[in-house]
Amino acid sequence: MKLALPALIVLLLALPLGVHNQYFLHVMIVIGINVVMAVSMWLLGITGLISFGQAGFMFIGAMTTALLTKDLGWPFWVALPLSATAAGLISAPVGRLSLRVKGVYFFLVTLAFGQVVAGVFAYFENPFGGWYGIRDIPPPQPAALFRTLDKTAFYYLALALVLVTCWIIYRISRSWFGTVLWSIREGDLLASSIGIDVPSSKLVAFIVSAFFAGAAGSLYASYYGYISPLVFTFEYSVNVLVFIVVGGFASMAGPISGAVVLTLVPELFRVTGKYQMMAFGLILVGSMLLMPQGIIGAWQKLVPPRGGR
Repeated sequence: MKLALPALIVLLLALPLGVHNQYFLHVMIVIGINVVMAVSMWLLGITGLISFGQAGFMFIGAMTTALLTKDLGWPFWVALPLSATAAGLISAPVGRLSLRVKGVYFFLVTLAFGQVVAGVFAYFENPFGGWYGIRDIPPPQPAALFRTLDKTAFYYLALALVLVTCWIIYRISRSWFGTVLWSIREGDLLASSIGIDVPSSKLVAFIVSAFFAGAAGSLYASYYGYISPLVFTFEYSVNVLVFIVVGGFASMAGPISGAVVLTLVPELFRVTGKYQMMAFGLILVGSMLLMPQGIIGAWQKLVPPRGGR
């Protein structure tokens, strides 16, 4: 099992060498964006919180990249970290406000934030493009590599972002701070009783989660070359939550597997035309009934670790 992860990384690195189908590479890029979003929400989720404002932070990252690269002419490699930072900075006051409430009220505050972000960007046509959004967002440099008809460079960019995001969030979840977040999930009062600063810990997780959502939005804007309020909706935040639920919450492998499977399934059923979403819904309901602990939980039951439970 220790060799499985390095072997998978080597396989992903070599994938474009053997697969020249551009549509397949496109699906892999979309999977990469969804994995970053799912893992970023999972980090916040291990504190017991689920944010419905992830799409809003993603939109902030995408809009920052669009304005910096198209209007100011800045290179994408500068716009990417600045876009992620912008989402993180904006999340700080939002987190301070929303984390004062719990349960369904937290969901509603983060939901309202996502709607406000979309509304502000839609209302101001200058410079945000209004409901029509912003088109012709320049690709990363050099433009000769990041071409529309050859998605290899975008694939490697998405893969790099996924690996960096997963490595950082994994290290956080396995560190002492990750232990703090897991303890908060068990109970705020219990965590406070042993000296943990619960509000500050939740706020840090909220900011880091928004940071990586902004990075995913930056990649989205650069790859598609178009952003609009109609893209970064409440439904997308719900989809990210579904990735985590279907994949399993116990480990970071859950949101990754959920994002991969639930991105591939609609593509596999695209040939069914108007029945595509019906088939997707049936598979989703079936997975919830048959695998209540998610894909990873079902896998662990089928293949228990060595040495017993």
